[in-house]
Amino acid sequence: MAGAIIQLKAEVPKLDFGVVHERSTAHRLAVQLEQGIMLRHLDWNVDCEYDRDEDQLKKTLLGIAGCISGKNTDEVLPDIIVHHRGSQGREHNLVVIELKKDSVRDACDSAKLKLFTEPNGHYRYQMGLYININSGRFDFTWYKDGLELASENDSRLQIRSDNSSAAVRRVRPRGRQMSTAG
Repeated sequence: MAGAIIQLKAEVPKLDFGVVHERSTAHRLAVQLEQGIMLRHLDWNVDCEYDRDEDQLKKTLLGIAGCISGKNTDEVLPDIIVHHRGSQGREHNLVVIELKKDSVRDACDSAKLKLFTEPNGHYRYQMGLYININSGRFDFTWYKDGLELASENDSRLQIRSDNSSAAVRRVRPRGRQMSTAG
């Protein structure tokens, strides 16, 4: 996760985290996660707002409907998931991620992450992660086995300009080539 955050913050042109919608940030973070997974030759799929549960059209979490006023369904769309598409079980569901901007604590997302990681639940993700993006700083809260674990932030992550860091991916405007810099 740290590598994906570093790469996201190093993209050129940079995302203005204070302005762009959380979905834009989630998408770019998913791209960086996927690239890191591919570099390691792992066979995980990274998806944004994935709405499938095998043959079922929508993902549901019983009990979520009442978490915020106006929500009258148990249907959920996690911001990012790392999983094996078309498979069920803990060994196929690695991490579920919820992102928010300027929201230190989101009770609904916390409830979702607890339910997604519940070891006896339907999805049984190995880990859950809540990310709050506050003025470009990423604050993390981890979940495992239906419980909230430690919180931390990205202040320890450094984007180094020397060649010892991973290549920085340059994001291209439409129709132009991408390049890397080290």
